[in-house]
Amino acid sequence: MSNTLQKSKTLWNAEDIARLVHLVSTYKGRKIDWAAIGKDLGRTASSCQNKHGEFHRNHINPTIDHSEAVSHEVQKQYEQQHCVDWTGIAHLLGLTERECLEANQFNTGKARWIYQPDTFSWDMANRMTAFIKDNYPKPLAADYTAVSNYMWIDINDCAKMASLLRGEMVWTAKVIAQVLELREQGMPYKDIAHQLSPALSKAKVIGTYHSRINPQAYTPLSYEEKHRIKEMMNTHAEQMPFTELQALWTDADTCRIQELVQTYYKPGNQRDVLIQAQIAFPNRSQQSIINKVKWILRKWNADDVARLVHLVSTYKGRKIDWAAIGKDLGRMASSCQNKHGELHRNHINPTIDHSEAVSHEVQKQYEQQHCVDWTGIAHLLGLTERECLEANQFNTGKARWIYHPDTFSWDMANRMKTFIKDNYPEPLPVNYTAVSNYMWIVMSDCVKMASLLRGEMVWTAETIAKVVKLRKNGMVYKDIARQLSPVLNKSKIVGAYYGHIKSKVNAPLTCKEKHRIKEMMNTHAEQMPFTELRALVTICDLVFHV
Repeated sequence: MSNTLQKSKTLWNAEDIARLVHLVSTYKGRKIDWAAIGKDLGRTASSCQNKHGEFHRNHINPTIDHSEAVSHEVQKQYEQQHCVDWTGIAHLLGLTERECLEANQFNTGKARWIYQPDTFSWDMANRMTAFIKDNYPKPLAADYTAVSNYMWIDINDCAKMASLLRGEMVWTAKVIAQVLELREQGMPYKDIAHQLSPALSKAKVIGTYHSRINPQAYTPLSYEEKHRIKEMMNTHAEQMPFTELQALWTDADTCRIQELVQTYYKPGNQRDVLIQAQIAFPNRSQQSIINKVKWILRKWNADDVARLVHLVSTYKGRKIDWAAIGKDLGRMASSCQNKHGELHRNHINPTIDHSEAVSHEVQKQYEQQHCVDWTGIAHLLGLTERECLEANQFNTGKARWIYHPDTFSWDMANRMKTFIKDNYPEPLPVNYTAVSNYMWIVMSDCVKMASLLRGEMVWTAETIAKVVKLRKNGMVYKDIARQLSPVLNKSKIVGAYYGHIKSKVNAPLTCKEKHRIKEMMNTHAEQMPFTELRALVTICDLVFHV
């Protein structure tokens, strides 16, 4: 037993490989008994199965030379009797049945196999899956030429049906349209899955419907639609049952709640508003009143938005105190910050109209004194300093800022980071026009440096080549990271090296390289220690006999 286990862990030599190929070929299309083959070779069944799979993946296929002969015999039999005796052809040509199935290229008369739930045959499906399982167990890739010849069905249909039987589905526009149509007819997800595939799970249909179809089919209500619903509600509320009426809020009800909010609301305290609203609407549930009050507190009107913009503009490049702004508006700090971010994302920017005036003043100052007084320009034009920074389009004389570990300045980096943090806190997107003007550095360099300071890295071919070169020179990962970025993590270099670089550096040997190794081994084998020679002989068996 110990000898068998020891042998199962050793490398394969030429004799074992030849024996394995012979034993597998004796099964002639039947289910391969890997346990018996392993016992014959003194190895585990999994070792034999994996080795045979390795042969198949390396395209070691002895049937290529027999393709013409097999195809000729198949054509002759099919034209005589409209069927093929694969066992007879294999016996005639001295091949296995599976070798004949893989070699045949004659395809005339093959049937189609398109999935239809009403006519689908599990007998055919089980016959195909059994053939694949017996002849191409994992990790072997199924040879669909053989499957097509065995089933005598078009190869594309065989491949597609095998995919369906594995529960896979390609969600084309046609398939999605079919799902949408069946759902509109009221068909349950389980039945829709059966309409598309014999083995598709209901969960996959549900996931696809909600992620790809539902957002397209049901767009948000337009302003006109909402207004129409509101009109109908106000008109017909009195005629509706009490339980339905209770869930609806009319314009008059909403105005009354707004009055109560304005009168009794205190920042962070809704208790007084809720008590007064409960008195004013005794027939409504407490939860309904709470939801309505929260909705009114969240809703921004034009006056609130204008006040928010004004308050933010008063900070003039300083850090924005969202808590103070929230207290002034009677809202939470996060609500004010998110609303301001929304305004910024929607391009509500009053500096656009001032771009020409700001740029003119900046150019004039720069040409006179080679520097810019942003505070003076803001005061002159009646804008905030940040508005001037965002509006300026004059870029002459801006410096470059390219990272180099020996000349990198943390003073400059911290100055830029502080400006971004104070003026563009999350979720506000950073305006790099303002950053570029503030630092008086080319905008693309500001963007790249900000990315580096966040620890991000774009792994271009040039960057990867630099990492390879530094590693060859013996530099450790930590120092390589410092060469690329001021804050790049060592682990990212390690991951990139093994994920992107090692796969390219350690490419498979070419035939020329293998031949060179063989020559060197034959030349120098006698000068090598016995233990090393033994290892090389084993490697030679694998490289040149496999």
